[in-house]
Amino acid sequence: MSMIGCWNVWGLNNLHKQKAVQEWARKDNLDILGIIEPRLGSNKFSEISDRMGLQGWLSADNGVGANKCRILVAWNPAKLLVQILDHAPQWLVCETTMLATNKRMVITFIHGFNTPAERVQLWDHLVGRSSVNNLVPWLAIGDFNAILSGEDRVGGSQRWPQHMEDFPICIQQAGLSSLPFTGLRFTWSNGQTGPNGIQKKLDWALVNSALLQAWPSAHANFLPRLVSDHSPMSIFLAQESKARNKPFRFLNLWTDRDGFSDMVKGVWNQPVHGNPLFRFTTKLQLMRSALRRYHKQTSSHISSRVAEAKQKWIKGQTEMDARPRDTQLQSRERTLAEIYNRLRKEEEACFKQRSRIQWLELGDRNTSFFHKLDPPARPQLLQNSFGKWEIDTARGRGGAYLGHVPQSNFRR
Repeated sequence: MSMIGCWNVWGLNNLHKQKAVQEWARKDNLDILGIIEPRLGSNKFSEISDRMGLQGWLSADNGVGANKCRILVAWNPAKLLVQILDHAPQWLVCETTMLATNKRMVITFIHGFNTPAERVQLWDHLVGRSSVNNLVPWLAIGDFNAILSGEDRVGGSQRWPQHMEDFPICIQQAGLSSLPFTGLRFTWSNGQTGPNGIQKKLDWALVNSALLQAWPSAHANFLPRLVSDHSPMSIFLAQESKARNKPFRFLNLWTDRDGFSDMVKGVWNQPVHGNPLFRFTTKLQLMRSALRRYHKQTSSHISSRVAEAKQKWIKGQTEMDARPRDTQLQSRERTLAEIYNRLRKEEEACFKQRSRIQWLELGDRNTSFFHKLDPPARPQLLQNSFGKWEIDTARGRGGAYLGHVPQSNFRR
Protein backbone atom coordinates (compact mmCIF):
# COMPACT_ATOMS: atom_id res chain seq x y z
CA MET A 1 0.00 0.00 0.00
CA SER A 2 1.33 3.40 -0.96
CA MET A 3 0.35 6.36 1.21
CA ILE A 4 0.10 9.90 -0.10
CA GLY A 5 -0.63 12.98 2.00
CA CYS A 6 -1.34 16.66 1.44
CA TRP A 7 -1.99 19.47 3.92
CA ASN A 8 -2.23 23.24 3.86
CA VAL A 9 -0.43 23.93 7.13
CA TRP A 10 0.06 27.69 6.57
CA GLY A 11 3.63 27.86 7.80
CA LEU A 12 6.12 25.13 8.65
CA ASN A 13 8.61 27.22 10.66
CA ASN A 14 6.54 26.70 13.80
CA LEU A 15 7.79 23.79 15.94
CA HIS A 16 4.23 22.92 16.93
CA LYS A 17 3.26 22.50 13.28
CA GLN A 18 6.40 20.51 12.53
CA LYS A 19 5.43 18.08 15.29
CA ALA A 20 1.88 17.84 13.91
CA VAL A 21 3.22 16.97 10.45
CA GLN A 22 5.58 14.43 11.99
CA GLU A 23 2.75 12.70 13.87
CA TRP A 24 0.53 12.71 10.79
CA ALA A 25 3.25 11.22 8.56
CA ARG A 26 4.10 8.55 11.12
CA LYS A 27 0.51 7.59 11.96
CA ASP A 28 -0.58 7.24 8.33
CA ASN A 29 2.78 5.81 7.23
CA LEU A 30 3.11 8.34 4.44
CA ASP A 31 5.53 7.69 1.58
CA ILE A 32 5.12 11.10 -0.06
CA LEU A 33 3.52 14.29 1.21
CA GLY A 34 2.69 17.70 -0.15
CA ILE A 35 2.87 20.69 2.17
CA ILE A 36 0.83 23.67 0.99
CA GLU A 37 1.95 27.13 2.10
CA PRO A 38 5.06 25.94 4.01
CA ARG A 39 6.25 29.57 3.98
CA LEU A 40 9.83 28.39 3.55
CA GLY A 41 12.51 29.55 1.20
CA SER A 42 13.36 27.30 -1.71
CA ASN A 43 15.40 24.19 -0.77
CA LYS A 44 15.01 24.84 2.96
CA PHE A 45 13.30 21.54 3.81
CA SER A 46 16.58 19.80 4.65
CA GLU A 47 17.07 22.21 7.55
CA ILE A 48 13.93 20.99 9.35
CA SER A 49 13.45 17.43 8.04
CA ASP A 50 15.36 15.83 10.92
CA ARG A 51 13.19 17.62 13.49
CA MET A 52 10.13 16.18 11.73
CA GLY A 53 11.38 12.60 11.85
CA LEU A 54 11.88 12.54 8.06
CA GLN A 55 15.61 11.87 8.01
CA GLY A 56 16.89 10.95 4.57
CA TRP A 57 13.79 12.17 2.75
CA LEU A 58 14.21 14.11 -0.47
CA SER A 59 12.22 17.18 -1.42
CA ALA A 60 11.30 19.57 -4.20
CA ASP A 61 9.30 22.80 -4.28
CA ASN A 62 7.93 25.39 -6.66
CA GLY A 63 9.88 28.30 -5.25
CA VAL A 64 11.76 30.53 -7.66
CA GLY A 65 14.82 32.50 -6.56
CA ALA A 66 14.28 34.33 -3.28
CA ASN A 67 10.51 33.80 -3.38
CA LYS A 68 9.06 31.48 -0.79
CA CYS A 69 7.58 28.31 -2.21
CA ARG A 70 3.83 27.75 -2.16
CA ILE A 71 4.08 23.96 -2.57
CA LEU A 72 6.65 21.63 -1.00
CA VAL A 73 6.79 17.92 -1.82
CA ALA A 74 8.84 15.46 0.25
CA TRP A 75 9.18 11.70 -0.24
CA ASN A 76 10.91 8.63 1.10
CA PRO A 77 13.52 7.53 -1.48
CA ALA A 78 13.47 4.02 -0.04
CA LYS A 79 9.87 3.66 -1.21
CA LEU A 80 9.54 5.91 -4.25
CA LEU A 81 11.43 7.16 -7.25
CA VAL A 82 10.20 10.69 -7.98
CA GLN A 83 10.78 12.86 -11.03
CA ILE A 84 9.57 16.47 -11.18
CA LEU A 85 7.79 17.08 -14.49
CA ASP A 86 6.50 20.63 -14.16
CA HIS A 87 5.88 23.38 -11.64
CA ALA A 88 4.31 26.82 -11.45
CA PRO A 89 2.98 28.98 -8.61
CA GLN A 90 -0.29 26.97 -8.47
CA TRP A 91 0.95 23.42 -9.09
CA LEU A 92 3.82 20.97 -8.90
CA VAL A 93 3.65 17.85 -11.09
CA CYS A 94 5.72 14.76 -10.37
CA GLU A 95 5.90 11.21 -11.68
CA THR A 96 6.32 8.55 -8.99
CA THR A 97 7.42 4.95 -9.35
CA MET A 98 6.79 2.59 -6.44
CA LEU A 99 9.96 0.59 -5.93
CA ALA A 100 8.17 -2.41 -4.42
CA THR A 101 5.73 -2.90 -7.31
CA ASN A 102 7.22 -0.78 -10.11
CA LYS A 103 3.80 0.87 -10.51
CA ARG A 104 3.87 4.36 -11.93
CA MET A 105 1.55 7.32 -11.43
CA VAL A 106 1.47 11.10 -11.85
CA ILE A 107 0.63 13.36 -8.91
CA THR A 108 -0.25 17.03 -9.31
CA PHE A 109 -0.02 18.93 -6.03
CA ILE A 110 -2.18 22.04 -6.16
CA HIS A 111 -2.60 25.34 -4.36
CA GLY A 112 -5.10 27.51 -6.20
CA PHE A 113 -4.92 31.28 -6.02
CA ASN A 114 -7.56 33.16 -4.06
CA THR A 115 -9.12 35.10 -6.94
CA PRO A 116 -11.21 33.47 -9.70
CA ALA A 117 -9.31 35.25 -12.46
CA GLU A 118 -5.96 33.93 -11.25
CA ARG A 119 -7.31 30.36 -11.00
CA VAL A 120 -8.18 30.28 -14.71
CA GLN A 121 -4.56 29.39 -15.45
CA LEU A 122 -4.85 26.40 -13.09
CA TRP A 123 -8.02 25.13 -14.78
CA ASP A 124 -6.41 25.43 -18.19
CA HIS A 125 -3.36 23.53 -16.96
CA LEU A 126 -5.44 20.62 -15.62
CA VAL A 127 -7.41 20.29 -18.84
CA GLY A 128 -4.21 20.39 -20.89
CA ARG A 129 -2.51 17.90 -18.62
CA SER A 130 -5.37 15.42 -18.93
CA SER A 131 -4.47 14.57 -22.53
CA VAL A 132 -0.92 13.69 -21.46
CA ASN A 133 -2.10 11.63 -18.47
CA ASN A 134 -4.96 9.92 -20.27
CA LEU A 135 -3.55 6.39 -19.92
CA VAL A 136 -1.47 6.97 -16.79
CA PRO A 137 -2.90 6.87 -13.24
CA TRP A 138 -3.26 10.52 -12.23
CA LEU A 139 -4.00 12.12 -8.88
CA ALA A 140 -4.65 15.86 -8.51
CA ILE A 141 -4.55 16.74 -4.84
CA GLY A 142 -4.40 19.86 -2.68
CA ASP A 143 -6.12 23.13 -1.81
CA PHE A 144 -8.04 24.19 -4.93
CA ASN A 145 -9.63 27.21 -3.21
CA ALA A 146 -12.87 26.30 -5.00
CA ILE A 147 -16.01 24.24 -4.44
CA LEU A 148 -17.88 22.01 -6.87
CA SER A 149 -21.44 22.78 -5.76
CA GLY A 150 -23.47 24.74 -3.24
CA GLU A 151 -23.53 21.68 -0.98
CA ASP A 152 -19.78 22.11 -0.41
CA ARG A 153 -20.26 25.17 1.82
CA VAL A 154 -22.11 26.16 4.98
CA GLY A 155 -22.52 29.81 5.93
CA GLY A 156 -21.42 32.91 4.09
CA SER A 157 -22.84 34.06 0.78
CA GLN A 158 -25.10 31.56 -0.96
CA ARG A 159 -24.71 33.22 -4.36
CA TRP A 160 -23.37 31.16 -7.27
CA PRO A 161 -21.77 33.58 -9.75
CA GLN A 162 -20.68 32.44 -13.20
CA HIS A 163 -17.00 32.05 -12.29
CA MET A 164 -17.88 29.29 -9.80
CA GLU A 165 -18.72 27.07 -12.77
CA ASP A 166 -15.06 27.10 -13.82
CA PHE A 167 -13.99 24.35 -11.41
CA PRO A 168 -16.76 21.80 -12.19
CA ILE A 169 -16.36 22.45 -15.93
CA CYS A 170 -12.60 21.94 -15.59
CA ILE A 171 -12.77 18.52 -13.93
CA GLN A 172 -15.43 17.40 -16.39
CA GLN A 173 -13.24 18.33 -19.36
CA ALA A 174 -10.16 16.84 -17.69
CA GLY A 175 -11.92 13.51 -17.03
CA LEU A 176 -11.38 13.78 -13.27
CA SER A 177 -13.69 12.77 -10.45
CA SER A 178 -13.63 13.12 -6.69
CA LEU A 179 -12.01 10.16 -4.99
CA PRO A 180 -14.37 8.50 -2.45
CA PHE A 181 -13.47 9.70 1.02
CA THR A 182 -14.09 9.30 4.72
CA GLY A 183 -13.71 11.81 7.53
CA LEU A 184 -14.57 15.49 7.34
CA ARG A 185 -16.54 16.81 4.40
CA PHE A 186 -15.82 20.48 5.03
CA THR A 187 -12.04 20.77 4.99
CA TRP A 188 -11.73 24.48 5.78
CA SER A 189 -13.24 26.68 8.48
CA ASN A 190 -12.88 30.36 9.28
CA GLY A 191 -12.93 29.49 12.98
CA GLN A 192 -15.98 31.61 13.77
CA THR A 193 -19.40 30.63 15.09
CA GLY A 194 -23.01 31.63 14.59
CA PRO A 195 -23.92 33.75 11.56
CA ASN A 196 -20.24 34.57 10.97
CA GLY A 197 -19.15 30.93 10.74
CA ILE A 198 -18.18 29.57 7.33
CA GLN A 199 -17.14 26.04 6.37
CA LYS A 200 -16.17 24.86 2.90
CA LYS A 201 -14.69 21.90 1.09
CA LEU A 202 -11.69 23.52 -0.54
CA ASP A 203 -9.31 20.55 -0.40
CA TRP A 204 -9.85 17.83 -2.97
CA ALA A 205 -8.43 14.51 -4.14
CA LEU A 206 -9.32 14.09 -7.83
CA VAL A 207 -8.43 11.06 -9.94
CA ASN A 208 -8.79 9.84 -13.52
CA SER A 209 -10.21 6.49 -14.60
CA ALA A 210 -6.74 4.98 -15.08
CA LEU A 211 -5.99 5.39 -11.38
CA LEU A 212 -9.25 3.74 -10.34
CA GLN A 213 -8.49 0.85 -12.67
CA ALA A 214 -5.05 0.42 -11.13
CA TRP A 215 -6.31 0.79 -7.54
CA PRO A 216 -10.07 0.08 -7.40
CA SER A 217 -10.14 0.44 -3.61
CA ALA A 218 -8.35 3.80 -3.51
CA HIS A 219 -9.89 6.31 -1.16
CA ALA A 220 -9.07 9.44 0.82
CA ASN A 221 -9.44 10.31 4.48
CA PHE A 222 -9.81 13.92 5.64
CA LEU A 223 -8.62 14.31 9.21
CA PRO A 224 -9.76 16.84 11.84
CA ARG A 225 -8.22 20.31 11.70
CA LEU A 226 -5.50 20.69 14.34
CA VAL A 227 -2.84 23.36 13.79
CA SER A 228 -4.29 24.82 10.62
CA ASP A 229 -7.66 25.96 9.33
CA HIS A 230 -7.40 23.20 6.70
CA SER A 231 -7.77 19.44 7.16
CA PRO A 232 -4.87 17.14 6.32
CA MET A 233 -5.76 14.43 3.82
CA SER A 234 -4.30 10.97 3.33
CA ILE A 235 -4.72 8.88 0.20
CA PHE A 236 -4.78 5.09 0.51
CA LEU A 237 -3.79 3.05 -2.55
CA ALA A 238 -4.55 -0.48 -1.39
CA GLN A 239 -2.82 -3.43 -3.00
CA GLU A 240 -4.21 -6.95 -2.98
CA SER A 241 -2.49 -8.84 -0.21
CA LYS A 242 -0.93 -12.17 -1.10
CA ALA A 243 -0.99 -13.26 2.51
CA ARG A 244 -4.30 -14.70 3.64
CA ASN A 245 -5.67 -12.75 6.56
CA LYS A 246 -7.08 -14.48 9.59
CA PRO A 247 -10.84 -14.89 9.03
CA PHE A 248 -13.08 -12.55 10.94
CA ARG A 249 -15.36 -14.16 13.56
CA PHE A 250 -18.34 -12.44 15.10
CA LEU A 251 -18.83 -13.69 18.65
CA ASN A 252 -22.47 -13.93 19.67
CA LEU A 253 -21.56 -13.25 23.29
CA TRP A 254 -20.80 -9.62 22.39
CA THR A 255 -24.49 -8.88 21.90
CA ASP A 256 -25.20 -9.58 25.58
CA ARG A 257 -22.77 -6.94 26.80
CA ASP A 258 -23.76 -3.47 27.90
CA GLY A 259 -22.71 -0.75 25.51
CA PHE A 260 -22.04 -3.09 22.57
CA SER A 261 -25.06 -1.90 20.60
CA ASP A 262 -24.09 1.76 21.13
CA MET A 263 -20.55 1.03 19.95
CA VAL A 264 -21.85 -0.60 16.76
CA LYS A 265 -24.20 2.32 16.06
CA GLY A 266 -21.38 4.82 16.60
CA VAL A 267 -19.11 3.08 14.10
CA TRP A 268 -21.83 2.58 11.49
CA ASN A 269 -22.96 6.21 11.68
CA GLN A 270 -19.50 7.59 10.87
CA PRO A 271 -19.72 9.79 7.75
CA VAL A 272 -18.48 8.15 4.55
CA HIS A 273 -18.72 9.90 1.19
CA GLY A 274 -18.73 8.36 -2.27
CA ASN A 275 -20.94 6.10 -4.34
CA PRO A 276 -23.39 3.79 -2.47
CA LEU A 277 -21.30 0.64 -2.96
CA PHE A 278 -18.16 2.36 -1.66
CA ARG A 279 -20.03 3.72 1.37
CA PHE A 280 -21.43 0.28 2.19
CA THR A 281 -18.15 -1.62 1.81
CA THR A 282 -16.21 1.06 3.69
CA LYS A 283 -18.66 0.93 6.59
CA LEU A 284 -18.22 -2.85 6.69
CA GLN A 285 -14.44 -2.43 6.80
CA LEU A 286 -14.71 0.16 9.58
CA MET A 287 -17.03 -2.15 11.51
CA ARG A 288 -14.73 -5.13 11.12
CA SER A 289 -11.74 -3.11 12.33
CA ALA A 290 -13.72 -1.81 15.31
CA LEU A 291 -14.88 -5.32 16.24
CA ARG A 292 -11.34 -6.66 15.97
CA ARG A 293 -10.18 -3.97 18.40
CA TYR A 294 -13.15 -4.71 20.65
CA HIS A 295 -12.31 -8.41 20.63
CA LYS A 296 -8.66 -7.73 21.41
CA GLN A 297 -9.60 -5.54 24.37
CA THR A 298 -12.41 -7.63 25.84
CA SER A 299 -12.52 -11.25 24.70
CA SER A 300 -9.21 -12.35 23.17
CA HIS A 301 -7.33 -15.13 25.00
CA ILE A 302 -10.53 -15.88 26.87
CA SER A 303 -9.13 -18.96 28.63
CA SER A 304 -6.23 -16.95 30.05
CA ARG A 305 -8.68 -14.31 31.24
CA VAL A 306 -10.76 -17.00 32.95
CA ALA A 307 -7.71 -18.50 34.65
CA GLU A 308 -6.55 -15.08 35.82
CA ALA A 309 -10.02 -14.20 37.12
CA LYS A 310 -10.21 -17.53 38.94
CA GLN A 311 -6.91 -16.92 40.74
CA LYS A 312 -8.02 -13.42 41.75
CA TRP A 313 -11.29 -14.78 43.10
CA ILE A 314 -9.46 -17.50 45.08
CA LYS A 315 -7.15 -14.87 46.52
CA GLY A 316 -10.13 -12.68 47.37
CA GLN A 317 -11.78 -15.55 49.24
CA THR A 318 -8.60 -16.22 51.19
CA GLU A 319 -8.26 -12.57 52.19
CA MET A 320 -11.92 -12.39 53.24
CA ASP A 321 -11.54 -15.61 55.23
CA ALA A 322 -8.66 -14.06 57.17
CA ARG A 323 -10.67 -10.88 57.87
CA PRO A 324 -14.32 -11.99 57.75
CA ARG A 325 -15.73 -8.75 59.16
CA ASP A 326 -14.07 -6.49 56.60
CA THR A 327 -16.95 -5.21 54.44
CA GLN A 328 -14.62 -3.95 51.71
CA LEU A 329 -13.10 -7.43 51.32
CA GLN A 330 -16.59 -8.93 51.26
CA SER A 331 -17.64 -6.57 48.49
CA ARG A 332 -14.43 -7.19 46.56
CA GLU A 333 -14.87 -10.97 46.83
CA ARG A 334 -18.39 -10.70 45.36
CA THR A 335 -17.15 -8.52 42.52
CA LEU A 336 -14.35 -10.97 41.70
CA ALA A 337 -16.84 -13.83 41.78
CA GLU A 338 -19.12 -12.05 39.32
CA ILE A 339 -16.22 -11.32 36.99
CA TYR A 340 -15.06 -14.94 37.07
CA ASN A 341 -18.54 -16.35 36.45
CA ARG A 342 -19.19 -13.92 33.60
CA LEU A 343 -15.90 -14.78 31.90
CA ARG A 344 -16.49 -18.50 32.43
CA LYS A 345 -19.87 -18.26 30.72
CA GLU A 346 -18.35 -16.26 27.88
CA GLU A 347 -15.62 -18.87 27.48
CA GLU A 348 -18.24 -21.60 27.30
CA ALA A 349 -20.24 -19.64 24.73
CA CYS A 350 -17.10 -18.97 22.71
CA PHE A 351 -16.11 -22.64 22.62
CA LYS A 352 -19.66 -23.68 21.78
CA GLN A 353 -19.81 -21.27 18.84
CA ARG A 354 -16.34 -22.27 17.68
CA SER A 355 -17.28 -25.96 17.65
CA ARG A 356 -20.33 -25.19 15.51
CA ILE A 357 -18.24 -23.19 13.07
CA GLN A 358 -15.74 -26.04 12.81
CA TRP A 359 -18.55 -28.54 12.26
CA LEU A 360 -20.03 -26.43 9.44
CA GLU A 361 -16.64 -25.98 7.79
CA LEU A 362 -15.87 -29.70 7.89
CA GLY A 363 -19.29 -30.57 6.54
CA ASP A 364 -19.05 -27.97 3.82
CA ARG A 365 -15.78 -29.48 2.64
CA ASN A 366 -17.44 -32.94 2.62
CA THR A 367 -14.46 -34.54 4.40
CA SER A 368 -14.32 -38.18 5.41
CA PHE A 369 -13.92 -37.00 9.00
CA PHE A 370 -17.33 -35.30 8.83
CA HIS A 371 -19.07 -38.46 7.58
CA LYS A 372 -17.35 -40.72 10.12
CA LEU A 373 -18.81 -38.61 12.91
CA ASP A 374 -22.37 -39.59 11.94
CA PRO A 375 -22.51 -43.30 11.01
CA PRO A 376 -26.31 -43.60 11.53
CA ALA A 377 -26.82 -41.02 8.80
CA ARG A 378 -24.99 -43.10 6.21
CA PRO A 379 -27.35 -44.85 3.77
CA GLN A 380 -27.63 -48.65 4.08
CA LEU A 381 -27.88 -50.99 1.07
CA LEU A 382 -30.66 -53.58 1.27
CA GLN A 383 -31.49 -56.38 -1.17
CA ASN A 384 -35.17 -57.08 -1.73
CA SER A 385 -36.76 -60.46 -2.43
CA PHE A 386 -36.43 -59.84 -6.14
CA GLY A 387 -32.65 -59.52 -5.87
CA LYS A 388 -32.57 -55.78 -6.45
CA TRP A 389 -30.43 -53.54 -4.23
CA GLU A 390 -32.12 -50.49 -2.65
CA ILE A 391 -30.92 -47.67 -0.35
CA ASP A 392 -32.46 -47.69 3.13
CA THR A 393 -32.94 -43.90 3.42
CA ALA A 394 -35.29 -44.29 6.36
CA ARG A 395 -32.48 -45.67 8.51
CA GLY A 396 -30.52 -42.50 7.86
CA ARG A 397 -33.48 -40.59 9.31
CA GLY A 398 -33.80 -42.90 12.29
CA GLY A 399 -36.76 -44.85 10.78
CA ALA A 400 -37.37 -48.58 11.20
CA TYR A 401 -38.75 -49.25 7.73
CA LEU A 402 -38.24 -48.33 4.08
CA GLY A 403 -41.20 -46.28 2.95
CA HIS A 404 -44.38 -48.36 3.11
CA VAL A 405 -42.73 -51.61 1.90
CA PRO A 406 -42.65 -54.47 4.45
CA GLN A 407 -39.16 -55.16 5.78
CA SER A 408 -39.66 -58.89 5.10
CA ASN A 409 -39.09 -58.21 1.40
CA PHE A 410 -35.52 -57.11 2.11
CA ARG A 411 -32.34 -58.66 3.46
CA ARG A 412 -28.98 -57.14 4.16
